[in-house]
Amino acid sequence: MKLQKLGGFACVLLVLVEIASSSILISIFRGFTGLDIYDPVKMIAAYQGSTSFFWAFYILGMLNGILTLLIVLALRERMQAKAPTMMLLAVVGASVFSGLSITGMIGGFFRNILLAQMNDMSAFRVFLVLHELFFSAAASALGWAFLMIGCAAIRTRGLPRTLAYAILPFSIFMIIQFGFAVSQFGLGNDIASFLWLIVFVWLGVVLLRKPVQLPSQT
Repeated sequence: MKLQKLGGFACVLLVLVEIASSSILISIFRGFTGLDIYDPVKMIAAYQGSTSFFWAFYILGMLNGILTLLIVLALRERMQAKAPTMMLLAVVGASVFSGLSITGMIGGFFRNILLAQMNDMSAFRVFLVLHELFFSAAASALGWAFLMIGCAAIRTRGLPRTLAYAILPFSIFMIIQFGFAVSQFGLGNDIASFLWLIVFVWLGVVLLRKPVQLPSQT
């Protein structure tokens, strides 16, 4: 039960982290449109004008990966008795997400250090694309984790049924995040972000208010 409570507090903190990260991105990329994030010249100008914002975003991104894994571990404690395989797969997916997110954020630090030193703009553009696709892969891993969580919640009734069904479209949008990055489908990202907010706020309320009593070990 303590882990479930901790997961609830992690949800609250994660939502605050996400709000702060979104605010930072808006400040950094104000005036950017379409494929501008893959434009080396514009990215160099953005970094030079908002270096501290970039650093804050990467730190918050690493915290995001840690908190998300903690939340999934709390959900595993809640539902593993009746859905052990699905919850194990959920933890594996969340671990991949956490690892990729932290690695990608660390890579971002080095990317920006090299940013002003790199004379080959075409090579830097390739680096920018690969970096974005790396984060899309992390998002897809999280989507698979939450697909397992949603299915486990429906099977075990470990979460409110409406929340369990809300998790399913959220997970699908996260799984196909790769397609959003390639096609620059902004509406898809907006829908995924909206569903993300609903899911994690609701999970926080559930984990804090109604932790499940685990079977006693004898």
